[in-house]
Amino acid sequence: MIPYGFLRETTADAEKDGFDKEFNLCRTGLEIYLAKIFPNIHDWIHDKAIPNLKDLNNKARRIRPDYRSEALKMIVEFDGLPHYNQVLSIIKDEENTKIYETNGYKVVRIPYFIQLSKSVVKQLFQVDIQEELFDESIPSLGIKNLACLPASLCPLGVQRMAKEKQLRN
Repeated sequence: MIPYGFLRETTADAEKDGFDKEFNLCRTGLEIYLAKIFPNIHDWIHDKAIPNLKDLNNKARRIRPDYRSEALKMIVEFDGLPHYNQVLSIIKDEENTKIYETNGYKVVRIPYFIQLSKSVVKQLFQVDIQEELFDESIPSLGIKNLACLPASLCPLGVQRMAKEKQLRN
């Protein structure tokens, strides 16, 4: 069995979703990937508000990113389907990214349709991994999961998907 499967926000989410029957592949929590990508970083904080965070108007703001490392000054967000089919989520993501960056964080947003292969990790995190991660020969989206296909997205989500896909080519 391949140890690195379809990305989920947490191992608990991966276990809840279970094994992918279409591709006969496990699902893997983002914290497992982060531990592999950054083996010497042990301060990842999941789903907790950032202390002393200021918005663009220098007012206190409470945001809970998916993962945060103070050692790396990095925020990692796993953007699932709602981040592409709900307009308010899309707008909020753009605003939060600006706030994180204004507060000195590097932001890595991982779209649900992108898997963390060795080459994607290099592109997103600028880290060379020796071990193979997600197998690039496996499609990120299967035809059996109709809810996740571009036709199920709102127009702003399709625009966002196209923009992000362009950045990765």
